[in-house]
Amino acid sequence: MSLKSLLNHCIKDFPHLKTFQSTGIIFRRIKYSETSLIVDIFTREKGIRSFIFSGVRKAKAKVSAVMIDHMNIVNIIAYDKDNDKLARVKEIHLEHGYRHITTDVVKSSLGIFLLEMTRDCIKEKEPNEELFDFITDWYKYLDICDHQLSCFHLMYLLELSRFLGFEPMNDFDEELRTQFDLLDGNFVNVSNTSKYLLPVERSIFVRQLLSADMKQLEHIRIPKDIRNEILKDIIKFYRLHVDNFREPKSLAVIQAILR
Repeated sequence: MSLKSLLNHCIKDFPHLKTFQSTGIIFRRIKYSETSLIVDIFTREKGIRSFIFSGVRKAKAKVSAVMIDHMNIVNIIAYDKDNDKLARVKEIHLEHGYRHITTDVVKSSLGIFLLEMTRDCIKEKEPNEELFDFITDWYKYLDICDHQLSCFHLMYLLELSRFLGFEPMNDFDEELRTQFDLLDGNFVNVSNTSKYLLPVERSIFVRQLLSADMKQLEHIRIPKDIRNEILKDIIKFYRLHVDNFREPKSLAVIQAILR
């Protein structure tokens, strides 16, 4: 059976299925055929769902491939199949139009890197409205932010860990100059024998990141060499706490592009 015949056969079942409406952010898209894509969308109402979009790579497609590009925040009406099965989207529209992410090299590179980290760390497919709002709020802020972004990804990843179940404790002791322990996720005395301790200097910067919010990012200045080491530390932090963690392919790009 040809792909077209198979898809037409599947469509016959869709009118009998319920639909749902939700905002969503495009997590991943994979080429399925010359004209079709499989797209993972993290929806606010249903969690992560996979959809097949046929014909989007044609010149006169009803839904353009640009509409379902990575990071796009969309509004969909979709057929409600089991969350582990491919479904179809009945309607899709942009919920939020970016002004700068798609044309700014630094912002687009940051967005792709954080998307890769985020999608690979969310293991559950169930809805999580608080996590969805966190992700989309940060992407909207990335788009409009007009100050330096050198620490944006560091703060995002530290805050994301809260939703993944291993939020670091901000219990730094100025007097004791405690060090951050990647395994336990807290600051400990220098006499601690853990092999996962960060040096005091990097621990102080981690404390600064944990103590600020996105609106205070412009006031945090970390030298590039230390910043790159902290990024490696945070990725190691994720590796210790996320099952089957995958190393981000876009890591080298981020380290090179952020001055």
